[in-house]
Amino acid sequence: MVMRVTGLASGMNIDEIVENMMKAQSIPLNKIKQQKTLLEWQRDSYREMNTLLLDFRSQLTNMKLSSFYRTRSVASTNEDIVSATVASGAGQSSYTISKISSLAVAESRMTNSGISKQSFNKVDTTKSLFTVQGAFANEMSWKQGSVESKSIVTKEGEPITLGLADGVQITDLENMTVEVNGIKYTVIDSGTPKSGEVMVNKDTGELTFGDTIAANSTVKVNYVTDKKVENKTITKDTTQIQLKGALVAGQIKLSFKDGTDTTIELSDEYTGIDTNGNRIGKIKDGDKVVGEINYETGVITFNSEFSNYFPAETENSEEKPKLELTITSQQNYFSFGLTTHTSKGQIDEKFLIQGSESLNSVMSKVNNSKLGVTMFYDSYSDKVTMTRKETGVYNENGQEIEFTDGDFLTQVLGFQNGDSGNYIKAENATFTVNGLETSRQSNTFSINGVTFTLKKTTDTPVTINVNNDNDKLYENIKSFVDKYNELVEKIEKKLSEPKYKNYLPLTDDEKEKLSETQQEKWENMAKSGILRNDSILSGLVTQMRTAIYSGVNQDDLDSAMKSLSAIGITTTAYFTTAKLEINESKLKAAIEKDPNSIELLFNGTGATDGQKGVIQRLYDKVNATMDQLKERAGNSYSVNNQFTIGRQLDDLDDRIERFEDRLADLETRYYSQFTAMEQAIQKANSQSAYLAQFFQ
Repeated sequence: MVMRVTGLASGMNIDEIVENMMKAQSIPLNKIKQQKTLLEWQRDSYREMNTLLLDFRSQLTNMKLSSFYRTRSVASTNEDIVSATVASGAGQSSYTISKISSLAVAESRMTNSGISKQSFNKVDTTKSLFTVQGAFANEMSWKQGSVESKSIVTKEGEPITLGLADGVQITDLENMTVEVNGIKYTVIDSGTPKSGEVMVNKDTGELTFGDTIAANSTVKVNYVTDKKVENKTITKDTTQIQLKGALVAGQIKLSFKDGTDTTIELSDEYTGIDTNGNRIGKIKDGDKVVGEINYETGVITFNSEFSNYFPAETENSEEKPKLELTITSQQNYFSFGLTTHTSKGQIDEKFLIQGSESLNSVMSKVNNSKLGVTMFYDSYSDKVTMTRKETGVYNENGQEIEFTDGDFLTQVLGFQNGDSGNYIKAENATFTVNGLETSRQSNTFSINGVTFTLKKTTDTPVTINVNNDNDKLYENIKSFVDKYNELVEKIEKKLSEPKYKNYLPLTDDEKEKLSETQQEKWENMAKSGILRNDSILSGLVTQMRTAIYSGVNQDDLDSAMKSLSAIGITTTAYFTTAKLEINESKLKAAIEKDPNSIELLFNGTGATDGQKGVIQRLYDKVNATMDQLKERAGNSYSVNNQFTIGRQLDDLDDRIERFEDRLADLETRYYSQFTAMEQAIQKANSQSAYLAQFFQ
C-alpha cells in the first residue's frame, strides 16, 4: 500500500486535487449508474402495468362465466309460506308448490322432571359437580383415577407414546379416545391392530396403529390413568404445595427421604367439611399430623412438625436443605357417551368428566363436539334439553340422539332413550312441487339452482317464478366498461406522459446539494415519460380497440347485434382515447330483446378471432401482453437472468464493478505520483538547506 503524503512539502491540497481529478474520471461511471437507475424505473413501471392487467384479467375471467350473463330474479306469490333465492345461471322456470304437509323438525330430548333435589335449592351449574352432587335429585356415581389429555406430533422413526410415569397404568380403556389428524381409531389392548385400530400398552402408554402414521401427524388422546404422580422439590421455607388436580379423591401418598436417608411415607385422613364447605383432611406420618389438605383446591399446607424431616443445615452450605417429594393422588371422575345421526353419518363421542368440572362445562363440551347438538339447562323449569342442530330424519330405524355409555345423562339428569320420555320427534319436510310429492330433511333446499325455504304447512298453492334480471345484466356490463375505461386511462396516461430529457437520475454528489423535497421533485420529473410511446402498451391499446369494434360471427347471434356499437357501446367523442361510453337506453333495449345474443356477443367461442366474443378476444390480448411484459421486466419472483431488463442490469453491474476497480487503481496511482513529488520537493529542500549553511 502506497503511503499518502498530502502537501506537507509542497503546501498543496493534494486531497482536493485528487478528488477533483477523480470527479472528472468518474463522469462515465455516473452515466452508467444513471442508465441503471432508468432501467430499474422502467422495470418497476412495466410491473405496475402488469399488475393493472392482472386485475383486469380477473374481471375478464369472471365475464367468461355464463352466470355473468344469465342473471336471474325470483319471485314468490306468498313469501310468508315459501321464499326463494336464485343463483346466476339458473334456468328460467316456474315452480308450483301446491301442498306442504309437514315442515322439517329437529329431534329434541328433555328431562322428564327437574334435576334438582329441592325446588328452592336448585343445582348451581357454575360450581364443581363433586361439590354440588348432593343438590341433584338422583345420586351420582364416581370413578377414581386421573383424567389426562395429550397431543403428540409424530416424528419419523420414533415410537408414539404417552410417556407414563413409573408405576402409572392406563385404565378405563373403553372410554379412551384416540384421533389422528381428526380421524378416530378404535382402541384395543391386545393382539395385532387392524386398519382403523390402535393397540394401547396399558403399562408403557405406547400406541401401535394398524395403519402407517405419517410424520408430523397430530395424535390427540383422552385417557385415564390409575393415579397421578407428581415430583416436587421443596425447601424448609416451603409451607404449601399445589397439586395439579383439584378436587382430588382420598388416598393421597407423599414419599421422600429425610435427613437420615430414610424413606418416609405420608398419607391423608379425611376429617370433614370446613366453614367454607370444603372437604378437609390431615396429612399424617403414622399418628403424627404434619399438615393439612384441601381436597377441593388440591392445596397441601405443612405445619412446623414437617420441618423436622429436612437435613440439618451446615455452616458452609450455600443452599438450604431440600426434600424431593413424590406425590401420588387420584381424582373423582365419570364418563358418558352420546351418538347422533346426521347428514355426515353416525357420530359417536365419549366424554371424560372430572369432578372439578361444572354442569356448564359438561354442556359446553357436548355443544362444541362433533355431535351437532345443542344442550342447555333452564333454571325456571329445572330441566335440561338436548336438540340436534340439523332438522330431518337421518336414522330411519330409531332416534336421532342416543345416550350410550354411563349413567350421568340417563340417571342423574333423567334423559330417556327410545320413544318414551319427553321428546320431540324428528320429521322431514313433505311437500308437492309441480305435481311431484317429495320430501327433504331441511326446510331449505335447492332445485336447479333455486333455493327454496318452506315456512308453513299449507294447502294453498304457491308459485315461484324465475325470470331474467335484465337490470342486473346491465349493471354487470356497465361494471366491465368502467373497468375497461379505468385500464385504458392509466395506460394512455403512461403512453402520453411528457419526457424531460434534461432531468436525469441524480448522482450521489448532486443529491448532497439538494433538500429531500427538491430531490423528490427532481426524481418525479426524471421518471416522467419512462414508458412514453412504449411499443408493448401502445400495441395492446390498438389490439383492444380492434377486439372491441370488430364484428362477432356466431351462427345463433342476432344479425343486428354483431358488434358492441350495435348495442349502444361506442367510443367517446374524443378521438385521442380508446375509452368507451354506453347509450343506456339502447343497451337496455338490446338486453330486453335478446339476452342470449348479448352473451354470444361478449362470450362466444370459436376457432378464429372473428368467431370469438369480445371478452374472449380481450382475454387473449391481455394475456399475451402480460407474457411480453414479464419477458421484458419479470415479476417480484423473477431473478435477473430470467428477463431482458434484468440481464441488462446484470451487465451494467459488471461494468460498474470493473469501472470502480479501475478508478481505485487510478486514485492509487495519482496519490503515488503526488507522494513521489512531495518526497522530491522535501529532498530538494533538505539539500538547499544544507548548502545554505556554507554561505552564512
